[in-house]
Amino acid sequence: MGVASYLEFVTTLFAWILYKEVWAVLVDTGIVFIPIITMVIGNIMSSHRAGDDEGSAAIQSLKKIETDFYAMLGVIVFAAIPVIDVQLADMRYVKPTLGCSSVAATIDGTSTDTTYDRTLATIAGETGSIPIWWAGMHTLSKSVTAASVASIPCAPELANVEYRLAEDRIDDPSLRQELAEFTDDCYRRSKSRLMRMDTTAMTPAQIEETNWLGSEYFMTTAGFYNRYYASEPQALFPFNAVRDAGFDDDAFVGGHPVCTEWWGDAGIGLRRRVLDSIDPDLLNDMVYNADNLVSESTDTALAISEREDVFLRKYLAVIRASESLAVNLPMSTGYRVNATERSLQSIDHGTWGQAALGTLSLGANFVQDVGRTAVVAAGAAIKAPEAIGEGYMIRQGIGMFQALILMIMVIVLPFLLIFSQYRLSTLMTLSIIYFGLHFLSYLWGVAFWMDNHLMALMTEGSRYGVFEPVANPVQSGIILWVSRFLYLIFPMMYLTALGWAGITANDIGMQVGQFGGRVGTPGAAGGAVAAKLATKGKG
Repeated sequence: MGVASYLEFVTTLFAWILYKEVWAVLVDTGIVFIPIITMVIGNIMSSHRAGDDEGSAAIQSLKKIETDFYAMLGVIVFAAIPVIDVQLADMRYVKPTLGCSSVAATIDGTSTDTTYDRTLATIAGETGSIPIWWAGMHTLSKSVTAASVASIPCAPELANVEYRLAEDRIDDPSLRQELAEFTDDCYRRSKSRLMRMDTTAMTPAQIEETNWLGSEYFMTTAGFYNRYYASEPQALFPFNAVRDAGFDDDAFVGGHPVCTEWWGDAGIGLRRRVLDSIDPDLLNDMVYNADNLVSESTDTALAISEREDVFLRKYLAVIRASESLAVNLPMSTGYRVNATERSLQSIDHGTWGQAALGTLSLGANFVQDVGRTAVVAAGAAIKAPEAIGEGYMIRQGIGMFQALILMIMVIVLPFLLIFSQYRLSTLMTLSIIYFGLHFLSYLWGVAFWMDNHLMALMTEGSRYGVFEPVANPVQSGIILWVSRFLYLIFPMMYLTALGWAGITANDIGMQVGQFGGRVGTPGAAGGAVAAKLATKGKG
């Protein structure tokens, strides 16, 4: 028996165990026979009320009872009585490869290597039972769904990048403190010096590149990182009498490295130590693997060191955004920002300082833009961590609802069949719902593909796609709402369509008649004609 998630190992086995027990209780109490008794009494009374115009009441009653009994017996035998054993050892989960870095695997129910194993061990010795009809429906549903999911092309998992980066915090407090000191001693001083200089000769790409701690421009251009140094002794850097002249009191504490060395030293530099502090699996997935996400996000061929810098820049930006209201705006594909406007509207590109100091030619529009940016930044930044986290939870946890809904449906299935008096029409409706709930896995697979490609589309105007550091909380909010539509509203529309498909011909005729009455006499007349034709057809 196939399942669609780790949780379904638990819910599927548990549901059919309860189904078997509930059915046994209903049989022992005689409740399962009530619909049959009700059918016999109802047909006898209906035949007596019909009179003698339609023939012998006894014969008519016998024919109705016989027809209904065979139909009910078929439903009971094939769709109600549990006869096929359901055991954990027979259950398998074939993991889909929707993510391009995912590896196909078949998981055995007796050993999932997850936290579910402890719970599964408590019910592993139990045996559930499933009716023949529902066993066939389960196999059909899982087979069709699995084949459909397999047809979906893989997608790089770009939608979760920001959350995964924000989740991997720098745990070492001394490293965090050192980053803060580097920011004050090196980056802020270099940035301030740059903003006081004439930057007209610099390209927008060069100006934009100076917006992070490891800026190549600051590292290689004289007068910036080679000019400044650590104001406090750094224990990892040995004291150098020539370089650290004037700091003789720190000879036994540590040295005062210049910023180029402090950041770029291959062994003890901040760049290397920050990378080493990050989860290796995260780095492999995003930087080092052949199908790494950094390369998937850009059309530019990057060396390993360049991919590390792209990743590190984004990582530090996400950490900063999650800890402060300071955010980068506009969006990486800002809908109002084009190549010529970018340096005027982004508060992180350096030219805003010149405007504030007297470049009045920008006029009131610039002031309004900065004001709007500040308002959006404050509101969006406050909600950003919540939005990113909520989007991640929707993507990761939506399949759990499917498993739980299927479990509830199976548990109450005996009562649904009894209350419907074992009608074939109800069995068909329940079968459609059962199949539809399993098929949600395919819809969520489509949502996964679309969600990740929408993220790529929204960020493709930038050099590094989703790893562009100027991506901001507003963008995260938009992605959240898109995810809600894809993972929640889209399946709801599908389930609504399933309900529409279950409407009988009689219900459709009634709807036509009601619609005709609302629009006027001509419509009502049309509905009446349709009803007469339907009646003749039944005869």
